[in-house]
Amino acid sequence: MSSASLPVNNTGFSLALKDDQSLPSSQRIELCDKPIATLRKGQVLVKILASPVNPSDLVYLLGKYGLAPNNGAYVGFEGCGIVVDANSGLYGKWLMGKRVAVSAQPGIDGVWAKYAVTKANFCLPVRKSLSDEQAATIIVNPCTSVCLVERAKALNAKAIVINAAASQVGKGVIRYAKMLGIKTIATVRSENNVEVLKKLGADSVLLTTTDDFQEKLKLACKALKAKVLLDSVAAEDTPNLLKAMPNNSTAIVYGRLTETFDPVGGLFSVSDVIFRNIKIEGFWLAKYIGDANPWQVISLSRKVQKLFEQGIFHTDIYASVNFEEFPKALDHYAKHKSDGKVILKPHD
Repeated sequence: MSSASLPVNNTGFSLALKDDQSLPSSQRIELCDKPIATLRKGQVLVKILASPVNPSDLVYLLGKYGLAPNNGAYVGFEGCGIVVDANSGLYGKWLMGKRVAVSAQPGIDGVWAKYAVTKANFCLPVRKSLSDEQAATIIVNPCTSVCLVERAKALNAKAIVINAAASQVGKGVIRYAKMLGIKTIATVRSENNVEVLKKLGADSVLLTTTDDFQEKLKLACKALKAKVLLDSVAAEDTPNLLKAMPNNSTAIVYGRLTETFDPVGGLFSVSDVIFRNIKIEGFWLAKYIGDANPWQVISLSRKVQKLFEQGIFHTDIYASVNFEEFPKALDHYAKHKSDGKVILKPHD
């Protein structure tokens, strides 16, 4: 795109931070127009074709995410689009005109907008075989699934416990772990998800609402030798699940789906850490990508996209919507995440 035809203004959903925690997500965003920022060194401009809603977006709208809320900035952590301008080195120039999966650069505008500015190394070229909607979802969830399973593999895990397993990350973990020969024990709150996850290949699916859940989890962990917990819930769930797992287990905490979204959000048993050698570590994909060089990130992207082509990964999509339809769909996703992703198509 020539400099003469580059856009000057942008339209998108900005953060309208509210003190009332009971307000729905749709009342925490505002559709607005503002000028596109001048590209700093290392940045690119992307025309956004599709952008999903993730649980992390919902937490950010509440002002409870790991990043400080940027009131008035566009929100949205990932998407798919075409690079239309670059102020970067060889990699940025090479990206010009290419369709990419894009991750928002922390601290500036996000990608729930017609255009987004981000770092060049936060952009991953995507294959023609992937639709815009699927390509928009390859970073936050599938890359997290792959990184979590490979970390579990590095810990010599024979089996994995994963909570909130009906999430897109959970489903990806089940599929990828099965491919690598690692067993999975999935925990869910809804009986509707039990058969769904069994069909995906989970070796054991346990309802957290049953009276004998803790005993069943303990037996399953012992039978399958599960010593790694992939935890996206935190709060009481972390110590409760670890209590049923063998000594020397490790919890990898990558989310915080607590009802109250309290500032701390995490609990653990000091006794287990001292006397049972329980370990707790964290994972945040944005840090992983930020610390990696572009070729490491491209390698991860290629692996994930190949898994999509093979049918091992697939993102469930509830609806693709335009700006007008987005607020209502956003509230639906906040209440019914297992229905599938809501995808914003800003140019529709």
